[in-house]
Amino acid sequence: MPSSISRVAVRTRRRSVFVARKRRATSRNIGFSPCSITSSRRSMSPRQERSTSRHGMTLVELIVVIAMIALLIGLLLPAVQQAREAARRANCKNNLKQLGLAMHNYESTYGQFPIAAIWNVDGTSSKVISGKSWGQALLPFIDQAAIATGFDESQPIWSGVKNQALIATSLPIFVCPSVPFIPKPMTRWSSDTVAKGGRLNCDIVPMQPIEATWGRTDFIVTCDIRSPLKSNLAAAGVPSAGTVGFFYCGEQNALAVVSGNGVTGAFDASPKISKVSDGLTNTIMIAELAARNQLWEKGKNITTAPSTDTPAAAENFVHLLNQQTHFGGGGWADPNNDQWVDGGNRDGNNDIRDVNGDRNSCVINCTNLQARAYYSFHIGMANFTMGDGSVRSISEYIDDTLLAFLITRAGGEVVGDY
Repeated sequence: MPSSISRVAVRTRRRSVFVARKRRATSRNIGFSPCSITSSRRSMSPRQERSTSRHGMTLVELIVVIAMIALLIGLLLPAVQQAREAARRANCKNNLKQLGLAMHNYESTYGQFPIAAIWNVDGTSSKVISGKSWGQALLPFIDQAAIATGFDESQPIWSGVKNQALIATSLPIFVCPSVPFIPKPMTRWSSDTVAKGGRLNCDIVPMQPIEATWGRTDFIVTCDIRSPLKSNLAAAGVPSAGTVGFFYCGEQNALAVVSGNGVTGAFDASPKISKVSDGLTNTIMIAELAARNQLWEKGKNITTAPSTDTPAAAENFVHLLNQQTHFGGGGWADPNNDQWVDGGNRDGNNDIRDVNGDRNSCVINCTNLQARAYYSFHIGMANFTMGDGSVRSISEYIDDTLLAFLITRAGGEVVGDY
């Protein structure tokens, strides 16, 4: 019995020694021994010890990193902005392309293009009763038949809750994405606004004062060329009869067909392909005139007359601003959304007409004042839908006379490269 106990004790002692040795070996291998840690630290150089204990960046390093990031942002941001503008410009051109296609679908259906504007005027009082625009005429051809058939024809398009809701509808096809945010244009048309300088095409007032909000458009059609730009055509040998534009409405009123007013004179109610003898490819059909009914000059939204204006010029500015604000034609359903073109001043300021000869006038990107020229928010150019439905980007530095050639539909001019 005692011998068996002693054998157990011996085995237990041996097991304890084995476990103790194993633990010591393990601690040496994984470096947990206080002695091994101390010895490893002693074996490190001071530089190595400092490098292992440093966990941050110095101020100089931080400044360098921030500067490099700022430099990269400065290099990349313009490229990103240019890419975005290129996409917006392409979208803008596509909208013009779709409108050109709608024009030709209308022509295929009715045998002519839509009339730029139609005004119904009371024959006794010569006051406006109602009106329609080319934008409204295109609605069935741009997948907007529900709006086209939704109008209450017993009332003018600007009257009644139903009609007012429809004309205020925003339709993306009529706007250019490059244009900054512009509130929906509003027309206030009464004897008071006309007296302050806001004039309709035929200088008349409505039967009842009008206050209407329109869904925006940045595109317009051209009906005619007027002086001073018109004299460029005369100098080039173009006869007076050849200075009319794609949507010319006749000698009685170049901008609209006016019915019911009992006056004498001829209207041209049929803008047909056969009348575009200069060729559809060489004649402008739709153009950019963006950001109406605000007044923009050379990239700036103008709300007050320049301090350099004379008293007469400042007074004229009030009339021009009032006309633009109320009758700029910035709505796709607004019958005022057509114009003639006569050129503007190179500096954009049209408070006083100081164009010294037509070759000093500006026709692209100087002002969006209606009847002066064309205006876009693209750098150095504007987009145009030609009569054949193609879309061209035309430089703002184009010769005035050459642009006049592109506006006329039957001038007989020879148009070269542009």
